[in-house]
Amino acid sequence: MNELKFLSRRRWLLLTASTLSGCGGGGNLLAQLPGTGGTGIFVSGSIAGFGSVIVNHIRFDDSAAAIQLDGVTRQSSELRLGMMAVVRGERGLDPTLGIASKIEVWSLAQGLVTSVNAQTGEFSLAGMVFQTDANTVFDGLASAAALASGLRLSVWGLQAGSLIAGAAGGRWQATRVALTQDATLVSTGVVAIHHQQPYLSGMLLSGAGASQLGDGQLVRVQGSLHPSGLSMVVERVSSRATAQAIADNHATGEIEMEAVVTALVSARRFSMAGVDVDASAAVVSPSGVAISVGQRLEVEGTWQAGLLLATKVGVKNEASAQVIEIKAKIEQFTSLANFVVRGQRCDASAITSMGHGTPADLQVGVLIGLKGTLVGNVLLVSELEIDD
Repeated sequence: MNELKFLSRRRWLLLTASTLSGCGGGGNLLAQLPGTGGTGIFVSGSIAGFGSVIVNHIRFDDSAAAIQLDGVTRQSSELRLGMMAVVRGERGLDPTLGIASKIEVWSLAQGLVTSVNAQTGEFSLAGMVFQTDANTVFDGLASAAALASGLRLSVWGLQAGSLIAGAAGGRWQATRVALTQDATLVSTGVVAIHHQQPYLSGMLLSGAGASQLGDGQLVRVQGSLHPSGLSMVVERVSSRATAQAIADNHATGEIEMEAVVTALVSARRFSMAGVDVDASAAVVSPSGVAISVGQRLEVEGTWQAGLLLATKVGVKNEASAQVIEIKAKIEQFTSLANFVVRGQRCDASAITSMGHGTPADLQVGVLIGLKGTLVGNVLLVSELEIDD
């Protein structure tokens, strides 16, 4: 558990290693690319821990970061496991540490579940098809087995298949699924203009917000279902600029992306989330693994001439849950088998010892560090200590 103890020294180490560089602008959807010039770092991936915000194995100090959730300014304390985050900032001398200047989170979809495949864990919502796996975080649901038609959900995730304009919204990998009471309808996909009318994920788009949409745009639209139930009344559109357009203006900086391979040109040339990747000179881990469509990757490299030139490619094992790390104060405490930190329910009943303190010391407001893996909506804690 020693890795959790460095947090008290982390900010000093980073501030002596680099100066904070503001990074703004850019699109707001999926695998965005750096929004400014400069030599900072851009990271896109699912949140895997707190105490610092952990994305793609980098611990970002977020104490001075501007935080946005679905385009609205929020507090860092509102970030949750499994949310897809775009982080801009600076990397420290230790490559696993960074200082975030801006963190953006965008949900992909929201609405009522229309169908569920109990065998595969897939479900449909807002015209989109989502698949779940061992790394999907559930909030308000015990697991994928609890998915049912009529549930109102918010979903965060990754593009997992090619998107066809106007058709059903393609396939997506859910990284977080949460019950919600918000009746707002949200859908992501490619716009198709048919008989001068815009369609998205099989839905006709209406209202003043739909008039700005063009054929072939990849967008996230927010609105409400028309009383007829046949179309969506658009209230807000979040549009993503093309990778090439961004590259023409911003061609420097480190990039780390978590995404799913959607097209394969050759053994080391592929696309993910609309970004072309050249991994011909990259180190692939695990060694010897062949890159294929549908794999979930973490890719590190630089943006040059319209390509992400990869130096490292990590293949993520979707069959086993990743290790989660959290350092935070206990928000709710019933017992060692039932307590909440950073909005996440935890069960530490299986631990045999604590690094510092005893189970009797645990109560609301106590700062703890823990490690564990997710099983449905519960984090099964394997290591725990009270912060000293």
